[in-house]
Amino acid sequence: MKQPNANNGSPATTSTRRDISTVISKTYNISQMLAYQIIDTTFEVLLANLIENGHVELRGFGVFEVVQRKGRKGRNPKKPEDEVWIPERKSIRFKPSRLLRSDLADAALPSKRLPEED
Repeated sequence: MKQPNANNGSPATTSTRRDISTVISKTYNISQMLAYQIIDTTFEVLLANLIENGHVELRGFGVFEVVQRKGRKGRNPKKPEDEVWIPERKSIRFKPSRLLRSDLADAALPSKRLPEED
């Protein structure tokens, strides 16, 4: 099954919730507001599961996992002699599924837009 394209073949753009909700509303013939609410609910459930379990697996897409990053020394690039301590923090790691990696390997990625000069 061909997947709907949120950016409709235009040069590389960022897909937003609005773009995704538009594709969902047209694909399933529902209101764009309902599609937006479905997307928001999906993100809320994913976040709640990450907070509660530290792990969310979406078969065929990938795994999101909360990881603890260690504290470390960092440097200001403008003043390399200044060391700063970067405290430990939680972060999210994403591991794509084999299917997603395979699909991406076969995909023709869109070209990136260059910033327009004034």
